[in-house]
Amino acid sequence: MERVNRELVKALETTRRDHDAQLRLLLKELGELRLRIEQGGSTPVESRTETRASESRTPASGASSPATSSGGDGGGTRPGGGSALGVPSYTLSGIRGQPKIPLTAHFGNGFELETEDGEYQLQVHQQIQTDARFFSPNGDLTYRDNFVIPRARIFFNGRLTKPWEYMFSINRGFGNLDVLDAYINYRPSDALQLKVGRFMTPFNYEQFAVQNMWLIAPERSLFTSNLGLNRQIGAQLWGQVWKKRVDYATGVFDGPRNSFEDFNAAKDIMAYVNVRPFGERDSPFKYLNLGGSFVYGLQDNPLVPASWRTAANASNAGTANTVAPPFYVFDPLVRERGVRSFWSAHMAYFYKRLSLLADYNGAILRYAPSPLAPQSVTIPVEGYSIALGYFITGETVDRRTIVEPLRPFDLRPGRWAPGAVEVIARYNLLHFDSDMLVDSLTDPALWSNRAWATNLGINWYLTRSIKFVFDWQHSEFGKPVFYAEPNRKQLTNELFWFRFQVYY
Repeated sequence: MERVNRELVKALETTRRDHDAQLRLLLKELGELRLRIEQGGSTPVESRTETRASESRTPASGASSPATSSGGDGGGTRPGGGSALGVPSYTLSGIRGQPKIPLTAHFGNGFELETEDGEYQLQVHQQIQTDARFFSPNGDLTYRDNFVIPRARIFFNGRLTKPWEYMFSINRGFGNLDVLDAYINYRPSDALQLKVGRFMTPFNYEQFAVQNMWLIAPERSLFTSNLGLNRQIGAQLWGQVWKKRVDYATGVFDGPRNSFEDFNAAKDIMAYVNVRPFGERDSPFKYLNLGGSFVYGLQDNPLVPASWRTAANASNAGTANTVAPPFYVFDPLVRERGVRSFWSAHMAYFYKRLSLLADYNGAILRYAPSPLAPQSVTIPVEGYSIALGYFITGETVDRRTIVEPLRPFDLRPGRWAPGAVEVIARYNLLHFDSDMLVDSLTDPALWSNRAWATNLGINWYLTRSIKFVFDWQHSEFGKPVFYAEPNRKQLTNELFWFRFQVYY
C-alpha cells in the first residue's frame, strides 16, 4: 500500500510540474500577443524582450494586476476603442484601464452611479414637456391649435474626480435633435470655478438662475424668450463669495444666440452679479436677491431668431410660428451686424410660500438689411417683467427649484393627497424703437414693434418629478398683426395653455 501511495504522489507531482510549465508557456504567449497589439505589430524580438521584463513583474498565481484583470480591459475591449483581439482602432498605444472601482447606485437626484470614494460620478436626468395650446382667434399659418413637445431632453452629468465636473445633454424641441449642453467645469472651490464649452450664458437672472422646469409662468418673459442670449460656446469664471451671499459670473462667448458657430472673429464679454444682502439674518428679507448683468460685443451673424414670438424660446424652426405666435418677422436677408450691448437689473424675493421675480432689460441692437448693405439700422429695445407665485398648499421656497410637495398627489383609499398647488400671475412687455418698422427690415403693414402679455394660471406639482400647468395668456400688440390668410389681422389674442412635465 505504501508503494502504491508513493507512486501516486510521484505521478501527481509530475502532472503538477507539467501543468505549471504549460501554464507559464501560455501566459508568456498571451503576454507576447498583448504587447504586439499594444505596440502596433512589434517584432518578435521586441515582444520577447518586453515579455521577459513583464514576466519579472508577474504577480503570484491567483492574483491580478490592473494591466491583466478583467476590470482593466472591460471584458476584452480597451479604453478608447482598442480591442484585445487586435482589431485596428483609433486608440493610444499602451493605454491601460484602471482597476475595478466599487460603485454605489441610487435614484433620487436623477439616476446616479458613484464610486465609493465619491471621486467619480454619473447622473442621468430626463425632461419631457407635452403641451396642448388653443388660440382664440385661431389662425392657419400662425396661431394654430396643436399638441406639441417643446422640450424632450436627456442629461448626463457628474464628476471625473471631484475638482472636474462635466455636463452633456441633448434636446429635441421645435427643431431637430441637437446638442444642448457640452462643457467641463473645474471646481477647486465654490468661490472660483472655470467652465468651458457650450452652456447657458450669464445674462439676466430669469435665464441664468432659473431653469425652464421651475419658471413661474410656462415660458420666459417676452424679452428673455426673444432676445436672451441663451446657450453659447465660451469660457466663464464664476462662483459664490462673501459667505455665499454673492453670485458672480464673467466670461467670453461666441455671441450669436443659441449658437454653435460664430461667423465673425469678435467675441462678446458678459458679466453677472447677484447679491443676497440679508443672507445671514433671520428676517423676512433673508432670501431677497438684487443684481444685474451686462453684455458687450460686435456681431456679423445670421439672425437667431428670425421671428419674435409671444410663447416660445428663441428658435428658427418653422413649426415654432404655428404654436408660438409671431408679432414681428424679419425679411429673409436681414442679419445682425454691428456693436451690440445689453443690460439688465433684477429683483428676486422668496418668503415662505411666496415667489416674486421682477426685472428690467435694455439693449442697443443693429441690423443690416442684407449682407452687402453699407449701413445697419440702430434699434433701442426695452422690456420688463413681474411674476408672482404663491403655494396655497403650504409649501415654502427660498429659490425656484425642485418642489417637494408636502402631500404628494395620491387617489388611493386612505392615502388621498392633493400634491402642491401654486397660483401664478405675470405681466411683461417688449418694446422696440419704431425704426424697426421699415421696409428694409420687415413688412411694416403686417407686424408690430410692441407686445404685452399677461399670464394667469396654476402650477400643480403632483410629485417632485411630475408637474401640470394650466395657463391663460392674453397678448396685445401695438398695432394689428397678421395671423391668417388672405390678410386677417388681430390686435389681441388669447392662448389657453396646458402643459404636462416630467423631470427627474
